[in-house]
Amino acid sequence: MKLMMIRHPVTLANIEGVVQGSVEGEIASRAYKQINQLNERLKSEHFDKCYSSDAHRCKVLAETISDYHNITPEYSPLFREMANGVWDGKKKGDVKRLSMVDPYNFKPEGGESLNDLAIRAKEGLNLILSEGGERNILISHGWFLKIFLGMQLGMETIDSIRKLKFSNCAISEINIDGETCLIEYLNNRDYLVK
Repeated sequence: MKLMMIRHPVTLANIEGVVQGSVEGEIASRAYKQINQLNERLKSEHFDKCYSSDAHRCKVLAETISDYHNITPEYSPLFREMANGVWDGKKKGDVKRLSMVDPYNFKPEGGESLNDLAIRAKEGLNLILSEGGERNILISHGWFLKIFLGMQLGMETIDSIRKLKFSNCAISEINIDGETCLIEYLNNRDYLVK
């Protein structure tokens, strides 16, 4: 199965360097240009299924892609961004999750640990694999996608966060064949004209 992964369009929180997590961010005005450019890039593509986080910033993109390709998006909380609890709304520079004594298991009040997110990513992968399709699309969030892909590549969770990049509206595609994961391309944004 081929799986195209796309991070949601840019939000004001992304631009301002604010931790968004489970808080719904307002989509920035330039995001609609990103969505149009992405749809133009994908117009000749075929997708069997579209999976998406149920966050508004992902749903906006999932709906436009799905409408164009005549498929029904499947929204799931499995594909949500990491819940950062009391850290949501704070500047990213003020949150030092990866420098914690135990970053894998640490949970800010009301939030998730990296291990919690990895468990959800595995459940999300199992859902996608169980429903089949030759070529599917997943629309989600930065940290979720990093852990989702890193897990399939056998990377440590922290390395996934530090070494993989998913820019807003950039596309990445992998080919999953049993236990093998081949990267077709990663974080492609050549079509995003500034």
